[in-house]
Amino acid sequence: MNISITGNLGSGKSSVAKILKERGYEIFSTGNIFRQLAMEKGVSVEEFNRQVNEAAKRGDRSVDKMIDDTTTKISEERDNIVIDSRLAWHFAPKSFKVFLITDINESSRRVFHDSVRANSESYQSQEECRKALINRQKLETVRYKEIYDIDYYDMSNYNLIIESTNALPEEIAQKILDRMAEYQTGAFERLMELNPSSIKIGSDADADCISVNEKGGTFTLNSGKSLLDAALKANQKFVSVKIANTEDGGEDSFMNFSKMI
Repeated sequence: MNISITGNLGSGKSSVAKILKERGYEIFSTGNIFRQLAMEKGVSVEEFNRQVNEAAKRGDRSVDKMIDDTTTKISEERDNIVIDSRLAWHFAPKSFKVFLITDINESSRRVFHDSVRANSESYQSQEECRKALINRQKLETVRYKEIYDIDYYDMSNYNLIIESTNALPEEIAQKILDRMAEYQTGAFERLMELNPSSIKIGSDADADCISVNEKGGTFTLNSGKSLLDAALKANQKFVSVKIANTEDGGEDSFMNFSKMI
């Protein structure tokens, strides 16, 4: 079975994909293709994203079509492929669809200090990087909506939503493989895994599962405090959670959890 992996900018998709490669999977990354095209044009990824967005408005979808067609072809003809792509879940519908969520401050820290991206993404400060990532997410959200009429940040599109803020790529990769095995047996259709340390204590209510309230990508405990306390005490990296309530977090918020309730 193929794995389609996407997520926030700077969420560690490529690092996780490399670990999965060590476990026997091949990698196909559209991000690498996009960065290479930007370098060939001598512009930043953000600028190239803007140019592609403007071209699409004029009816020129050549860049998107090339990436889309390649993704579909690979997903249909090959197996045991990790497709690292924003829209892999859409163009590889039979894959195990994974979305990595990451705190924007951690995402910007990773991207700012990533030497691999230095040739195509250069920033003077982490704050500049943070603003650039938010802007790129806005551009992508608009472009995908206009071209495909889909919401890339709608979490109901994915089988596994997993947080990478405080976990190592090796831990995330193993969790993906474990959950995919369960998914293939029909154990679940959609599951969300958060780092326990990312859940803010907002309630002392108990329950037989952990539920959270979400606002702008921040998660506050709704119920299941004893389970969360036990996870924190055991230093667990992931806990399965349910979304109890969700609301808009403002202009920096992109992820949509409303359909998961």
